[in-house]
Amino acid sequence: MALNRKIAYIDLTTGDIQTKAIPLGVRKKFLGGRGLDAYLLYNHTKKGCDPMGPDNALIISGGILTATCASATSRTHVMAKSPLTGMLGSANMGGFFAPELAWAGFHHLVIKVKPKILLTSISTTARSKSGMPAVSGANP
Repeated sequence: MALNRKIAYIDLTTGDIQTKAIPLGVRKKFLGGRGLDAYLLYNHTKKGCDPMGPDNALIISGGILTATCASATSRTHVMAKSPLTGMLGSANMGGFFAPELAWAGFHHLVIKVKPKILLTSISTTARSKSGMPAVSGANP
């Protein structure tokens, strides 16, 4: 499985999904989830793009040992251009997503979407009686 790594390029605006193999030279140069995610982000975002704009890609991946018998290798890595710093934004989480992604035949997802679809729910902020932003699900 380590020699058959693929990327799914997903455009949520058009619904188009393309699958491509990751060349061996790229895998050797950029090891693991974070390294290859940084490479993919660099190559799939336009220079100077707005982090909240349509040119910012969301990259999701598992690590180099994901879906193997190695212990503690089920971390999922998420990367995009950060609105806070304008540079790399990187986060990771545990759980079963990365192994399930690998068992489905993919090690990286490159997701692009027009912000109208993705950001509608988070850009509208509810206000409490005091005028401060209300936390979803919190009691007033």
